[in-house]
Amino acid sequence: MKKLDIYRNDNYVLNDAFDQAVMNIHILKKRHGYKSFVITGCETGDGSTTVAINLAAAFASAGYRTVLIDGDMRKKNRYKRLNENTSEGLSDYLMDRVPLDAIITETTTENLSYIPCGELIDNPVRLLCSSKMNDARLELEGTFDFIIYDMPAVNAAMDAKVMSVSVDATILVSAINDTSKKGLYAAANILTEANANLIGTIVNKMDMEQYVAYREDYDYFRNERYVRKNKNKAK
Repeated sequence: MKKLDIYRNDNYVLNDAFDQAVMNIHILKKRHGYKSFVITGCETGDGSTTVAINLAAAFASAGYRTVLIDGDMRKKNRYKRLNENTSEGLSDYLMDRVPLDAIITETTTENLSYIPCGELIDNPVRLLCSSKMNDARLELEGTFDFIIYDMPAVNAAMDAKVMSVSVDATILVSAINDTSKKGLYAAANILTEANANLIGTIVNKMDMEQYVAYREDYDYFRNERYVRKNKNKAK
């Protein structure tokens, strides 16, 4: 089977932002043994899939065996950038059509595997609550160092809520200037009421000015200030 090409981001600023999230999650893994995470948006269009892909690729690049799971079985494959050339996936496994190992796809990124969503399902909640899903979760946790579930937005479907109580931690994704305060609070409350381990929010879609205001010294080691300082020390 041809390996799936996972987009690898080369933007220094974007990688710096994801490295902060990777560092915090790495600390949680060391302290608490967390390895499975739900990534979900507060509202549709918040960019949770982009976040999930980049986090999974970052963990794989750090040497961890990682699997990225497309848990959005409500959307057709043709609307998904990673699923264009896949046919069977999570929904097919949950409906007893294929074994789990048949839907785990190798990617061009070392240490990173991928599980597509599979056939479109109008209401996948029962499948996500099934013993088959629990079996898959346990098997994946025995095989991989990190399991990343990319789930539909909390305020759009119950799917993320269902999965959030079965994983080690959940991360919300919000989009600056797009996600409403009401939507953010509602999503957080839904997960909290379900006793999900909500560990934080990743703010997506910042422009450069907003990012610099948040992290002023992000480019310190590429900045003239650092170069001049070290030249002076050498003298």
